[in-house]
Amino acid sequence: MVTNLTQEAKAKWAEAIAARDPEIKLRLLREFYSVMPKHKSTEKLELSIKRQIALLQEEVERKRARKTGSTKQEWTVKKEDALQLALIGRLYPSINLFNALTGLHVDVYHTLMKPLVGAFRALNIRSQVILAPVDESIGDEKRDRFINVSRNADALVVLVDEPNYVNKVTKWFEERNIDITSNRPKVELEHTPHGGIRIVGKSEKVGESEVFDFITSFKIRNAVVKLSNDATIDDVEDAIFGRVSRKSIFVLSKDLYVPVNNAVKFYGDSERFMHDLIRSLGLIRVFTKKVGSEPVQEPILLNNGSKVIDLAERTHKDFARNFRFARLWRESSLIKVGKDFRLRDLDVVEIHA
Repeated sequence: MVTNLTQEAKAKWAEAIAARDPEIKLRLLREFYSVMPKHKSTEKLELSIKRQIALLQEEVERKRARKTGSTKQEWTVKKEDALQLALIGRLYPSINLFNALTGLHVDVYHTLMKPLVGAFRALNIRSQVILAPVDESIGDEKRDRFINVSRNADALVVLVDEPNYVNKVTKWFEERNIDITSNRPKVELEHTPHGGIRIVGKSEKVGESEVFDFITSFKIRNAVVKLSNDATIDDVEDAIFGRVSRKSIFVLSKDLYVPVNNAVKFYGDSERFMHDLIRSLGLIRVFTKKVGSEPVQEPILLNNGSKVIDLAERTHKDFARNFRFARLWRESSLIKVGKDFRLRDLDVVEIHA
């Protein structure tokens, strides 16, 4: 349900999203909250704005702490491997799975002090795992911080060891404007410094002119808007207010059945588990090789349906710019392909540029 904000509220929101200084953005968000209408259709937005204000308040406090020389731990994790996975679950079960995947032996005390990071390696793929327990036992503040750390991960690995946990964790993320069930956003909105409003894709449920008018009513002048074929104007509004979708894989206990998408189980076999993760994330493994050399052992992970030119861009920008052709080994066949040839899992590609 569209929230039907007043022009005053939309103008204040435009100021808030344009602000770069956290303290100014915090002030503007508070002003936006004070002028936005409060009714049934804005309940979700109210909760989202409150969460954003709380996170900004924490960011401002961290900034002030750095100026005063405080050593307070900042909860940020820089991506270092091919995949960054946030391991979500109830406290003790998530610690046990984290230890099993990474070979570490972390305890409850250190888990709650800061985000713990380990490496999960299998099938020659390196992944970075962030331990981010999310349950009632750790309290609202810590739960907020773990969810905030995990929102930037490539995917969430959600450990489900009791039937009700899926509903609980979905609600906690939903309250923070994060959708963990659809696995793909219906609308993506990227603010740009110039170029006007560019709409990519087409929806069967809302026209391009309606999307354009709705976005510009929020005083947004430059942005790229990506639409899925079933996007609605509500989805456009969700994107404007920062709602995001995160790919999620639900790891079920061996004896548990829960009707969720992307459900896998962990039987202690790391390679099988990595294979299930890659498949559930919609990724394929592609190996590159230089002329006269053996293929590299570590694959490049690409979205299913990617083309040879996508691999060239990931390998080196000059390969994409000067691409001529590629030799591709698939099973027992060697073929010469062009830039628009679609790749499959375990292809070996030699790019000529």
